Formats: sequence, C-alpha cells, structure tokens
Amino acid sequence: MTAAKVHPTYARLLCMLLRNLGADVEHSLAAAGLSWNELAVREQMLDFAVVHQLVLAALAASERPALGLDLGQMAQISAHGALGYSMVASRDLRQALETVARFASLRNGLLRFELQEDAAQAVLRVHECCDLGQARGFVLEMVLGTALRLMESVVGHRVPGLRIELPFAQSADPRWLAQLRQQFDGPLSFDAPMLAFHLTPAMLNLPCLTADPRAYEAARQDCERELAQARGVPGPWTLRVQRLLLQRAPGEPFAGVAEAAAHCHVSVRTLIRHLRLEGGSYQAVLDGVRQEQALRALRQGKDSVEHIAAALGFEDTSNFSRTVRRWFGLTPTALRARLRGESVSL
Repeated sequence: MTAAKVHPTYARLLCMLLRNLGADVEHSLAAAGLSWNELAVREQMLDFAVVHQLVLAALAASERPALGLDLGQMAQISAHGALGYSMVASRDLRQALETVARFASLRNGLLRFELQEDAAQAVLRVHECCDLGQARGFVLEMVLGTALRLMESVVGHRVPGLRIELPFAQSADPRWLAQLRQQFDGPLSFDAPMLAFHLTPAMLNLPCLTADPRAYEAARQDCERELAQARGVPGPWTLRVQRLLLQRAPGEPFAGVAEAAAHCHVSVRTLIRHLRLEGGSYQAVLDGVRQEQALRALRQGKDSVEHIAAALGFEDTSNFSRTVRRWFGLTPTALRARLRGESVSL
C-alpha cells in the first residue's frame, strides 16, 4: 500500500459518523491497528495503509450506500484547518478554489487538485496521486461531498450551473443517487477519466459570503508555513533549536524549552512566538528530531527496542512504544519490519 498520508481529523470524523450510525467503532479501529484513545490525540498524519483498513472496516460496519458522501457533508470548516479558514475568507469562489489547488496537500497526500481556466470555462480536476485500492469510491465520494459543502459555504448557496464528472459507474443502489441528489441537483456524468468540477468564469466570480482580506491573508500565511514545513524547509528559529537538540549525546535527556531559549538568547515566550510564526512549536521540533532518530535506529541498527528507547531519552520502553504508535500508527517492532520491507500485519 502507498506511503501517502491523511490527516487524522478525517479518521476521527469517520469514527464519529460510525457512532452516530450505531456501528461498532472499536471493531473498525482495531481492524486498522488503532484505538480511539490514540487517535483522539494524534497530530501526525496517518499512513494511508492504516486509513485504508479503517475505511474498509467502516464500510462493512455501516452498510451505507454512500458513506463517503456522508463524511464529506458532515465535515465542518474547522476540520480542514487553515485551508478551510482561508477558503471561507476568500474574495470569491475563484480565490477559494485556487487556495484548494495550492494547499490541499496539507490535509492529504492522496489527491492533487488543479484549477484550469480560460475565457469560456474553468475546470477543477482531482488527480489521484496513488492507488486508492478498495477505498477509492469512498475517498472520491468524500471529496465530492466536501467540495460541494465548501463551495456552498463560500458563496452562501449552491453554485448554479455547476457540472460534475465522476470517475466511476453509477451505483446500482438507487439510494446512492438519491443521497447525492440531496446535495447536488445539477448535471452529472459517470465513467469520466477523473473527478472534475466544471464551472464558468461567472461562477468563479461569485463573491464569498464571509470575505475577509485580513483573515484570508493570515490563514494563507499559516498554510504557506505549513507547506514549507511539510516540504522540509524549516525556518531559522526551528533550525537553531534542531541543532541544539541534535548535539545531545545518546542516553542524555533532550534540552527543554527553557534551555533552548537560553541557548538562543531569548525568553521562553519569545522563542515560542518565533516557532509559532514558523508554523511549529518546541514540542513539534523535538518530536521531529526524535522521529528521525527513531526511524534511523529501527531501519539501520540492530539494537533492541529497549536500547533504542534508552538512547532516545525515553524513561521506559512502554513509553517509547506508545509514542511510536502515536507517531506512525505502528509498534516499534512492526515499524522496523515495514522499514526493512518485511511483511507485517496491521
């Protein structure tokens, strides 16, 4: 399965949806090697291999004909982070969709959005960046439902004249189309090359109901910082803290935020503010250093998990195991097997 990532917010929303439907959430989570206690506080992106298992279990548990559409429609603006906030603060629908095309990778690595426009028409195309497996229908349905909800939130009503192409056959279950028609009553075509939304320049010029230039710029800058961080371009303050943490000798504790601030010749509050402006935090930098060292040790080394935990400054092996599970969705032993190309069950 692909190494693409998905933001854990969407996995949490899927679990909430299952609970609302009366399905067995814990069973679905267990099928993906997850637990609610871990997922509820997780900040790191989830490997799609884990999400894929969760989706398949959720589909079986819910028996809903359009579970992806359900999920896309229930997601609030806040579920999409700075990307969602920048969309609803955009000047018009054009700026909102341009924002999606640039920053959608912050929330998932499965799909790429492309907005093309000429004098006569515009098309928002959704490119599949990896093999979505048996979860393909669910993922594309979720994107469809999310896109319709977000566009309606931006302009304050359904976009008149919108035309949609779907890259799969129409479901034989009449409930599927009936559910979609509750959200979209425009022209539909099936078996298209990819998911695509066809608009006109006039549609793109529709003003945003909650346009706010200052809020948009603040959210856009947050997205840019996240994007730079995701692409491995840390800011100067992040680099200074990283260098300090990397100077630690194996087995010694990592420098705390107070020590890092003193090393940078600023107050703790000032260091925290600088790191926040770069889209991060002291804990995020520390986690990043620990994650990189843990991955290297598990991939290349022959040391036991207990030895690696001690070398990375963890108080005990169980704490290290819980942290690795929170970071990567796998135990240290399972992660080591995956990194080395060995078979491992989720």
